[in-house]
Amino acid sequence: MKKHRSLLILTGVLAVLVIVYLGLGSYNEKQEQKQASEAEKNAVTVTDISDIREISYQYEGNDFAFAKNDDVWYYTKDKEFPVAQSYIDAMATAFGNITAVRELKETDQLSDYGLEDPKYTIHLKDSEGTETTLYFGNAVEDNYYMTLNDKEKVYTVSGTILDTISYELNDFLQKETLPSIGSTNLKKVTITENGKQTVYDSEEESQKEDLTAIAGGFGAASFGTCVEYAVKDEKLASYGLDEANKIKIEAVYEDDDKKEQTLTLNIGKLDESGSYYYVQLDGSKMVYQMGKEVVENMLNKGE
Repeated sequence: MKKHRSLLILTGVLAVLVIVYLGLGSYNEKQEQKQASEAEKNAVTVTDISDIREISYQYEGNDFAFAKNDDVWYYTKDKEFPVAQSYIDAMATAFGNITAVRELKETDQLSDYGLEDPKYTIHLKDSEGTETTLYFGNAVEDNYYMTLNDKEKVYTVSGTILDTISYELNDFLQKETLPSIGSTNLKKVTITENGKQTVYDSEEESQKEDLTAIAGGFGAASFGTCVEYAVKDEKLASYGLDEANKIKIEAVYEDDDKKEQTLTLNIGKLDESGSYYYVQLDGSKMVYQMGKEVVENMLNKGE
């Protein structure tokens, strides 16, 4: 009887604890919703620019300027520079849609916030030619003091906004990509060196081991540092990529739709370190470095 009574008491206590837990959970959820609602109500929109066409700024002593033509961003100092569009799109979104953490109701001298001589100055222009200038001053915890245009109002804004400009020029460079090639979809490889062709065919049983080694090279291949993004024909020889010296690899493979495609890659000479080959997609103006071991596997010269 005592055991039965104890069980009933424990069950009752458990039920009360469950009710309290659920009640606390509901209360916390309502509080969070209330706080989110208040934050949204008190949010201060600093910028609302839907169609930014130009962005310029200085970062780490370097000047950057990007403009948009036919929905494509380009680097204004060199239109041949292949811009990674996603980086500049992210920048335009960040600067065009700034919401303040808070607006300072009473402000002192701009110098007190680092805004008399700002750390970062961002110039924007939209499709109608309207210009907006953003100024970022001192950091305050995870935020920055910020003002814009006439500098009448001072805000604190999230420091993550400035993450979009924290790059060097080469970080904005859009590299070319290689298709996914491996032993399951590589069908044929033709290597042309010094006018002599060597062919490896998946239909040839005696060449399967060689083709597997070559496929291993392709499977590990990726473009490293881009040493030139608009190489001139007269400079190809310095990379061993001129017609007289380059090695050409033509790889026939099946894409995801089971259709045959051909990748043609030009291999130049080793760089000064002896660790990388200069390589180039056939028909491209971009020259990259690629690891020695990977390239030699693709050429079936691996150990």
